[in-house]
Amino acid sequence: MKEFNHTSGKIIPLLLIILILIAVALGVGYYLSLVRFDQKFSNMNTKLDKFESKYEMMISTIDSDLREVKAYLKEKEGQAEDEAKQLKMMSILLKAKGEIISSKLSLSAEKVPESIENLDTSISVLREAYELADEKMKEKIEDIRLRLATVKGIIEVNAFKAQQELDKLWREVDALTAR
Repeated sequence: MKEFNHTSGKIIPLLLIILILIAVALGVGYYLSLVRFDQKFSNMNTKLDKFESKYEMMISTIDSDLREVKAYLKEKEGQAEDEAKQLKMMSILLKAKGEIISSKLSLSAEKVPESIENLDTSISVLREAYELADEKMKEKIEDIRLRLATVKGIIEVNAFKAQQELDKLWREVDALTAR
């Protein structure tokens, strides 16, 4: 029986050593996987930081470009509005010029009421142009309107002189459209 006890005494310490070695192996494996995980986590953080910096740089570049485009569009919009206003003004002045010429032709055909009606139309059309004009142009338009009103009074007294004045006035309006 001594032999049996002696062998059983060797198995327990041997099992204990094997268990300790397994626990150490598990601990070392856990530690190595934890080290690898930390290393991968650190690499991912580095890549994320690089991505964030690229992203922020791209966003700031896009924002800067967007501001430039908005400023450019604002400038072009202002220019387009000015050009549209100028074209509308030229259109109104051309209409007034046409009415003055029609008045002159009516006067040549001795149609005084029609001539006066055309003068009234040209005076009202020039009022529209006056509202769109700048200060320098407003003075010229107002002067032409006053002279047209004067011609309106001259028509009944001296048709020939009125024709000469109408000829001068439509040329002045033509000069305003040439700008």
